Amino acid sequence: MTQRMEKLAEIFQEAAEAERQARLRYEEAAQLCDDPVLREVLEAMAKDEARHEMEVIARFRQIASQLGGVN
Repeated sequence: MTQRMEKLAEIFQEAAEAERQARLRYEEAAQLCDDPVLREVLEAMAKDEARHEMEVIARFRQIASQLGGVN
């Protein structure tokens, strides 16, 4: 893997991890929340973060494939 691809992989990995951590925080907050409306908002935000994580991973794989990098 080239140095450029290694740096891209690192950036995308960090981005995916940030999305995962945000999802976990929102899930925890939702579990602690007594207000059903706020809990629903937090759960929706957690789902958005999970989707973002998958999008980051998919985009990296797409870019890596186009550049002949990792799978």
